[in-house]
Amino acid sequence: MEGSNFTTGIRTNAPSIKDRVLNYSRILISLVLLAFIVLKNYKNIDEIYGLLTGTVSLFIVFALVTHLFMLFIETLRWHVLLCAQGQRVSIAYLLQSMMIGYFYNNLLPSNIGGDFFRIYDIAKNRDVPVEKSASAVFIERFLGLITITIFFAATSFSIYKLLKNFVITVTVFLAIAFVLFILLSKPQLFKIDRIFMKFRKFEKAWLKVKEFSNAVSSYKNKLPTLFFGLFLNITAQMLFTVIFYFISIALKLNVSFLTYIFMVPVIFVIIGIPISIGGLGVRENVIVFLLLAVGVQNEKAVVFSLAVLFIHIFNAALGGIVYLIKNIFFVSNNISDT
Repeated sequence: MEGSNFTTGIRTNAPSIKDRVLNYSRILISLVLLAFIVLKNYKNIDEIYGLLTGTVSLFIVFALVTHLFMLFIETLRWHVLLCAQGQRVSIAYLLQSMMIGYFYNNLLPSNIGGDFFRIYDIAKNRDVPVEKSASAVFIERFLGLITITIFFAATSFSIYKLLKNFVITVTVFLAIAFVLFILLSKPQLFKIDRIFMKFRKFEKAWLKVKEFSNAVSSYKNKLPTLFFGLFLNITAQMLFTVIFYFISIALKLNVSFLTYIFMVPVIFVIIGIPISIGGLGVRENVIVFLLLAVGVQNEKAVVFSLAVLFIHIFNAALGGIVYLIKNIFFVSNNISDT
């Protein structure tokens, strides 16, 4: 649907020199971190290769299918949050947008790229007001933060002795994240509105911020929706944990499911720091570090991280294929999805 009224705020200006430097720096960091794993384990490369080819089993297929199902659950959560705003977009359309967003997440820092694409996509092609689209994605992230905190709190006590410094670091990051979410959803609490209103050139920007804040605040009157969204978020994160457990079974690791429940939120927090491209390199090193800490053999820890990387690349590639089909077939033929 091309004739939409998408006139608000998402721009496609060419990146500045500063942005390019930052992006190149993140690419470099990702490559350096991946190279670190390879070079550190170069002497054992034959053993790692043997383990890697041996893990191409039914369990890896289960992990891939589980990841796709996880994306569907996340799409359903997005659909529920949009419906709460009075915006009805088909689950089929949201699923393809979610898959393309996942493709962008693996090309850009953190998950910001995929989120911006999803906001832009349904605003342009489904006439969803930007503030409502953005508020739904914002609530998604907030529910994700609550889920991570629940999983982390439920398991950190049992593993605290092994990873004392890691537990403290993640706790600090979670506290900072909650403050930032409150700042974005309720800027009036921090008197941010007064700063905007002091300068006339920021008055229009404040109106947009206020519209977004009001859209976010509207969810406080929709508690059943929020609880259902939280349930779907917990389900999605549990599925991601199951993916780790499938890989663990494939590698015959003696690691409890509870340990993976702890690992997943820690990994999400660390890769959320935008220092690499899509968490590439950071994710793999954190996985290796955590597995070594719980007694897993180094070579198996490396293969585990590479299996997780393969699953991410596979699903990102599916998103890229969906993106190409959407742009080549639907756009070039001017076909509108329903």
